[in-house]
Amino acid sequence: MKFIVSGLSFSALVILGSLASAQLAPPANYGQSHHWMERAAESGDVEAQYLFARRLENGVDIEIDIQSAAKWYAKAAIQGQMPAQFRLGELYYSGRGVSRDLGQAAKWFKRAVESGSMIAAYNLGLMHERGSGVEKNFARASALYQRAANAGIAEAQVSLAFLYAQGKGVLKDNGRALMWLEIARRSGIKVSSLVLNSLKSKMSPGEVESAIQMTLNRKEIIAQKSK
Repeated sequence: MKFIVSGLSFSALVILGSLASAQLAPPANYGQSHHWMERAAESGDVEAQYLFARRLENGVDIEIDIQSAAKWYAKAAIQGQMPAQFRLGELYYSGRGVSRDLGQAAKWFKRAVESGSMIAAYNLGLMHERGSGVEKNFARASALYQRAANAGIAEAQVSLAFLYAQGKGVLKDNGRALMWLEIARRSGIKVSSLVLNSLKSKMSPGEVESAIQMTLNRKEIIAQKSK
């Protein structure tokens, strides 16, 4: 399954996979007693609701129960807990613990974006680009990719590059397409040399040089934001 789904034949040359998934380290208090955690969750403590949901999902000192986990994620998500909003979006997207519902997935990714999740911004952008559960809207996809790309999400950088290369949702700009691909490549994403060479063949040497300089400048801006 394509990690970057753009409908372009050359997208398959870049990377394979699926929607981005948040890599969350286990919380420091992950091992607290089941009884205490459940009581705190039932009392309305949003962090306890999220942690209890994770315990249920992963089977920590309790039998795995994805359906119950989804319910507790929902309780925390409604209270504005960003990781819970993101995880609930993932569950609705995959249909784990809930009936698969792309509209609900988009809703909770959007809530997570509003709470500050840039991985959710990438996922929601991908859904707008594909028209999955939301209106197919390249302009909306590009705006979401832009936010995530500037936050250092390499998958969004590649997707944004594809939109610039095609002029979908943005003005066609080979220079910016090359810039974002180079930024992603220098961040560790494997970008096919065929893609890069194809793009460069449509540009003058001066345009390529300018794009490389933009790459260096933008990488520095992204690095400063991440500090």
